Amino acid sequence: MSDHSSHGVVFFRHLPKTAGTSLTTTLANIYGDGQTHRFREVGEGFATMFSGVLQARGDVLSLVSGHIPLLAVPEGACGPEFTILREPIARLLSLRRFLEQQPPDDRARMGLGDRVTVADMLASRNSEVYGQVRNGMARFFSSHASFADPKQPEFWNPPADAAVVEDCLAVLNRMTVGTVEDMPTALCHLQRRLQIPYALEIGMENFTVEKRDEVSIEDIRALIEANAIDLALFHTVMKRLPRARPATAIGGDIDRRTLFDPQPGVTYTPMQMPGRQGFELYEPRGRLCWVGDTGRGRIHLAPAASAQTLTVALYGVVPHYPLPEVAITVDDTRWPFAFIPGGSNAQYRLAPIPPHAGAIELAITQPYSLPVSAITPGSPDRRRLGVALLNLRCDAA
Repeated sequence: MSDHSSHGVVFFRHLPKTAGTSLTTTLANIYGDGQTHRFREVGEGFATMFSGVLQARGDVLSLVSGHIPLLAVPEGACGPEFTILREPIARLLSLRRFLEQQPPDDRARMGLGDRVTVADMLASRNSEVYGQVRNGMARFFSSHASFADPKQPEFWNPPADAAVVEDCLAVLNRMTVGTVEDMPTALCHLQRRLQIPYALEIGMENFTVEKRDEVSIEDIRALIEANAIDLALFHTVMKRLPRARPATAIGGDIDRRTLFDPQPGVTYTPMQMPGRQGFELYEPRGRLCWVGDTGRGRIHLAPAASAQTLTVALYGVVPHYPLPEVAITVDDTRWPFAFIPGGSNAQYRLAPIPPHAGAIELAITQPYSLPVSAITPGSPDRRRLGVALLNLRCDAA
C-alpha cells in the first residue's frame, strides 16, 4: 500500500503506432498483469470512466495505458506519465500497414478498400483516419479542443504555426519521453524515472519499417507536406532529449511493486506475479504465460529475510517437449531442482534459496522454441513458443 501512495499509478500515454504494444507487454510483466489496466476505447465520457477505474482499483492498480489523447484525460490525472514518439513518416507508413490488415467491415466503415495506399489515407474525409494522417501526433498532445472536434473548422485545417508546436512541447517537457528510434536509451530513462531496480528489455519486432512498403517519392513528399507540424514537433523534441544513457543501478526508494515477493504457503498464477521480464502477456484461456522470443523468462524476487523453497510449474508447447532440459538459474548461477514430470506439464522444486538483502533474479531458459505456424498450419500467429509458466508456489525452507 505504501508503494501505491509514494509512487502513484503510472500512466503510459500511448501514441498509436509507436511499438507501444510491445512496451505494454513489458510493463504488464513488470507490474503484473493483474495490477495493470489497458483502456481499449476512448470515446464520449471517457474521463469519467478513467477516474472510475482509478477509484475502483486504486489500492491494487500500478499502471494504466491506452491511446488516450491529452484532451480525453489531462495531465496530472494519476502518477508518473510517459510516452514514446516515432518519426512521423515512419509512424504513418506503419499506420498504412495496420489499416490494410483490418477486417473488411472496419475498412469499409473508414472508406478504405482492400489495398490501402498513402493517397487513400490522405484523401480520406473520415475523421478517424484524417485525424491520424494529418499531424496526428500534435493532435494527440495538443490542449486545443478544436483539433479533436470534427465539427470545428480547425480540425480539418489546423494552423501550421509555431504556437501549435510550442503548446505540445510544453506538455511533453513535463513527462518522460523516449523514441522508437532509440528505444534502449528510452528504456534506461524510463527505468530510472519509475525506480525499477533492474534493466528493462523489450522485443524489437515492431520497431522497424517494413522494407517491402511500396511507397514512392511522391507519397513521401505528400506525407511531409501534410504533416509539417508533426515533423517540426518531433525534431524539436529530438534536439532536447538527453543523449546519454543513465546507469541502470537504482538507489534509494525503489518501487517494490516491480518485484515479486512470494509468501510461504501461497501458489501464484503469472497474473499475480510482478517483476517479470521476457514473458508474453498472460493468456486467461490457458491460464499461462509463454516465455518470449528471447527464450529466457526472468522473475525478479524481492529481498527475503528467510530461506524459501520455490516450485515452478511449466507447460511444454508440444507432446514430448524436453521439459527436463529447461535450465533454471538464480543470479546467473545454475540452480538445482527436483524434476516432477506430469505429461505436458512439469514441476521444478528448487533447492532452498537463502535469505537475501537485495533483489535477485530467477531465470527460466527453454531448450528451444517452435513457430506457431509449424504447430498449427495456417495460423497467423508469428510467435515462436517453447515453454509457458503455469504457476509458482512458495514454501518455507
